[in-house]
Amino acid sequence: METLEKWAERIYSESDFGRGVATSISGAIGLSTYLFFNDWVIALFSVMISFPIIRIAASSSYKWNQDRAQQKSIERELECTFNGLTEHEKLVVAAFVDAGGTTLTFSRINRLDLSSAAIESLVQRELLWTSVMSDGMTESFVLDMALFDKALSATNESAH
Repeated sequence: METLEKWAERIYSESDFGRGVATSISGAIGLSTYLFFNDWVIALFSVMISFPIIRIAASSSYKWNQDRAQQKSIERELECTFNGLTEHEKLVVAAFVDAGGTTLTFSRINRLDLSSAAIESLVQRELLWTSVMSDGMTESFVLDMALFDKALSATNESAH
């Protein structure tokens, strides 16, 4: 009897979504099979066959939904960040989009008529940082890739 109690406790304290769904559905399948055929062997095989299939399907569905929710959350956060930029900060981001990449050299930035306060603000927000190019000598500014992608899509949407 103690084994049955431990087994029941494990099932009801389980935090794995796929296992919980699979246990419930395969249990219902097993019970239905037993009631229909009045044969516990067929019912046991029904449970054993259905459990892993249902668990895989439930776990996959749950993971897919979690990933989708997380992606939407990231997109909302990026949208808020992008919409929260000042006009001067958006001009800095637009300069990267116009250049076609996330990296601009210091000399190129200096030739553009951009607000140094807006550049520093993006640096402080950790959306823009300084780097050294692969030649080891040329210093550059690097824009956050997600922000660049958002600005590029916003530019493409406004062009259509």
